[in-house]
Parts: sequence; structure tokens; C-alpha cells
Amino acid sequence: MKKIWILAAAAALLMTVTACGAGDVGGVSSGASSEESASSTQTVLQSSVEDNLEGLQTYLTGNELISGEPKEMRADVIGAESGVQYQFSYNGKNNITVELYEYDLDNLNDTAKNIIESVQSNGQFTLMDKQIPATLSDSGKYLMIYTDTVSDDENKAYAEKVKGKFQEFKNS
Repeated sequence: MKKIWILAAAAALLMTVTACGAGDVGGVSSGASSEESASSTQTVLQSSVEDNLEGLQTYLTGNELISGEPKEMRADVIGAESGVQYQFSYNGKNNITVELYEYDLDNLNDTAKNIIESVQSNGQFTLMDKQIPATLSDSGKYLMIYTDTVSDDENKAYAEKVKGKFQEFKNS
């Protein structure tokens, strides 16, 4: 019975990670325009937030790197303590999905250890025979899954900016 629940939870996570987006259909961006994002300065400093998932969310949303309302995720499927998902627009219509997970580095189970090790060495992990690209924070405490259905140069540059700020969060 436990295996069935684990498989069902893994399937639910996989479906949220690989959900189809509408892509660039000419919708209005709900985030800052690319010109505004490039010129904006950091408004929320790392030192002003706690080293936890809520602090990471405050840091990323406060600096207009992600937006929208967070949806709680089944973090235990990947051995994490907690997780949230954001879906928002950037040069498209609901084209970006960002999942953020927090690990308790002092109490990692085998699933967590395997996923962290895989992301460190390959930049991805396997879930239900599907390769999921992911990014670890430099501290190793946080994992991000970033998906964008628009793949132009501007969106790729934005993804790199978000990933860079994510990686450096609370790296001390």
C-alpha cells in the first residue's frame, strides 16, 4: 500500500513538473518587463530574510525574479522537507514554472541523498524514468526546478539570472 502512495505522489509531481504550457501566445506578462528587469536593482537583501524556504521565496519574489501565488508541493517525493511551485509569465502566457524545495541537510533520507548527488553531478535527477533538470543552491540546502516553454535568447538569459540569484542564496 505504501508503494502505491509513493508511486501516486511521484506521478503527481511528475505531472506538475512536465505540465504543458501554452508557450508564447502573445499574452501580457504578469511579471516585470524584460527592460525593467534588466535595469532594476536588488531590493530585498539576503541578510534581511531567514535561511529557510519562506526566506528564499521572499528574496526571489521581492527582487521580482519570480511572481504569483505559491502552491504547496509534495516535497517528500524527492526527499525534501518542503516545497512550493510558482507559475507566471515572462514574454509568454504562464510560460514559467518554478519549483523550490528545501532539504534538511542533517537528516537526509536515501531519496534525498540520491537526488542531491545526481543534481550535483549531472544537473538533473530521475523521477519515474523521466530526467528532470534541476539546480542546487551553492549551500546544497535548496533545489530549484525551472521550466520555461519559451526558449528565445531573452528568456534563456532571464532563466540564468534567476538561477544565479537562487544559487547564491545564503551561501555562507
